[in-house]
Amino acid sequence: MSEYQWVEFRAVDAPLDDKALAFMRRQSTRAEIDRWKFVNEYNFGDFHGKTLEMMRRGYDVHVHYANFGLRHLSFRIPHGAACLDQLDSYLLGDEIRWKPDAKGAGGVLTLEPDGDAGTWDWLGDVESLASAFIPLRDMLVAGDMRPLYIAHIAFLYEDDALEPPVPAGLRKTHPALQRLCEFYEIPPDLITVAAESSVDLKPEETVDALIASWLKMQSKADALSALEKCLHEPHQYPLRLLRRIRLEATESGVTCPGNRTIGELRSRAQQMAAERKRKKKATAERKDARRKAKADREHQEKLAAIAANPGKSLKRIDAAVAEKTKPAYVRAAAELALLAEACGMPTAIAKVRSIRREFRYRTALLSELKKAGF
Repeated sequence: MSEYQWVEFRAVDAPLDDKALAFMRRQSTRAEIDRWKFVNEYNFGDFHGKTLEMMRRGYDVHVHYANFGLRHLSFRIPHGAACLDQLDSYLLGDEIRWKPDAKGAGGVLTLEPDGDAGTWDWLGDVESLASAFIPLRDMLVAGDMRPLYIAHIAFLYEDDALEPPVPAGLRKTHPALQRLCEFYEIPPDLITVAAESSVDLKPEETVDALIASWLKMQSKADALSALEKCLHEPHQYPLRLLRRIRLEATESGVTCPGNRTIGELRSRAQQMAAERKRKKKATAERKDARRKAKADREHQEKLAAIAANPGKSLKRIDAAVAEKTKPAYVRAAAELALLAEACGMPTAIAKVRSIRREFRYRTALLSELKKAGF
């Protein structure tokens, strides 16, 4: 039994049909379920639904978070996705696994590193996870392997193992990739080091430009056939067609097989983190030194002013004592300390004796004088 769990499924390409929706409703009696989403939150409970079958029957993205160490992320990858030919290089045992469909080339891709209650910090805003991860699926379907590369080097702890092929665009940040790193607590320095061998992404064409280019290459018969299928299958076929258009326009984002070890990447990342920490400490020390120097200058200026005209200091002491409040007594004691430093202890002691004689029943005032060393 766990203390807290968040379970969510999302349909992206098309809404669930009636049969699929009925199946989803049999998986839980308490979840919020519709044709696009399945959400359940548990406090001292567990989810027992058939996750893999739910993905096969219509949901495209699945997140399962639990505070006992479970951080599960699955994507439904359809037949024809550009990433399918590259998947094998990024799989990693049970932690990054692929479950192919019985028919066709599609399947379910799952990220689930080993973990227990002490592995991860508590994660907030879990309600937004599934929405945040939808772009990761879009990347993979289009052949962008950055999500899997990042997960692979983060989940693998064999120092002698080689990194997988390095995809293009690791230097370019994306909110979904940043959220992936937060979800699995992947050090940003590890990604920065990995990106040193990554080429830049080519400027991406707009969807309108891709469609226009594709249409120019189609015969009239092929274009009409595509239109007919879009009309007959308005929820599914347009997305499949757009995926095909993007796939035909996509060039591989991989530079070459990775040649760095996981140990090298982690060592460089640790060095980078240590150097940043050193620079941060040095910067803080410089700022502290400047603040201290400024405070010393102001203190010396204050002492010089008191030494030049002790009468003003004595008036400030009298005014503070006359307020009859503890904060004012604190100010009076502090001013006496400055007077002693600027004009000598005898001058300050003379004023203290005068105060003690005149205000011998003001215990709060006398207490503050004692605290100040008088």
